[in-house]
Amino acid sequence: MILDEILLYNRRTGLIEKEQVYGRQWMDIFYGRPWGRRITDHLLCKHPLSRLYGLMQKSKWSRRKIAPFAAQYGIDLSEAIVPAGGFDSFNDFFIRRLKPAARPLPKDPSLLISPADSRLQVFEVADDRPLTVKGTVLTLPQLLGVPNLEPAFRGGLCLIFRLAPCDFHRFGYMEGGVQGPVHTIGGPLHSVSPLSLRHRPDIHSTNFRQWCFVQSPRLGTMIQVEVGAMMVGSIVQRLPEGGPCQRGHEKGYFQFGGSTVIGILEHDHACIDPDILDNSRKGIETLVRYGEPIGTILEQWKRLQPSAPMPF
Repeated sequence: MILDEILLYNRRTGLIEKEQVYGRQWMDIFYGRPWGRRITDHLLCKHPLSRLYGLMQKSKWSRRKIAPFAAQYGIDLSEAIVPAGGFDSFNDFFIRRLKPAARPLPKDPSLLISPADSRLQVFEVADDRPLTVKGTVLTLPQLLGVPNLEPAFRGGLCLIFRLAPCDFHRFGYMEGGVQGPVHTIGGPLHSVSPLSLRHRPDIHSTNFRQWCFVQSPRLGTMIQVEVGAMMVGSIVQRLPEGGPCQRGHEKGYFQFGGSTVIGILEHDHACIDPDILDNSRKGIETLVRYGEPIGTILEQWKRLQPSAPMPF
């Protein structure tokens, strides 16, 4: 069985595009065929294999992959901070830093920003009923491993930022405030591509993941989740124990592999841009960049009875 194409909305061109999937032929085999999915479940999604692959991407010989990879996926290396002798390995290229001017933040503090270069879909959180995201079925208790959540998130927004292997893999804060400690939930490392989600719709709530609360004066209490994926060596957090954080500052990074950042916002605290919402309803992801405005923070929620702060 050959898996379907992935459609993306490009805000810069206003056009619907087909995603060029890294390792597409292997996706068709290991998620598109029953025997391939059995191999994936028993071998490919296991942590030792991802760690081994991650070590390979840190070796000197992996440098030869950088130039063809960047050319194939149109990666603009002029945006990156490149060491004088070049990147030491493919993983160093993968977790590259960008020049500050490459991802400027909007000056207007009322604008909600993307925490990553990614493909974004937005959905409503409906109590504890399953949240269906382009074939993905999850609930907040399943996603976070917490049986009871504050009612403030019911009717709120779930923002799913999917990072493909060709993306800049550092992620930041959607809003400033105080971050709580990072909680880790063990699990396998399945691919987070929509191609794999069509056969394993529970991946976001079963994969290895980390999450925390962020308490913000402007945006209230939000939840940020980082989901590991196949061949991701690790998730590196800057503030594993929590602490003050600033809008747009780096929260951490994923080592090699595609990954996902999920943001959960309280009800009526933000309004997402219409083009993103319209395409989300059609099952189409929108291409966004780190720091790019994706909506507006609403002020009227501050006049309402504030919800109790989340336990950190």
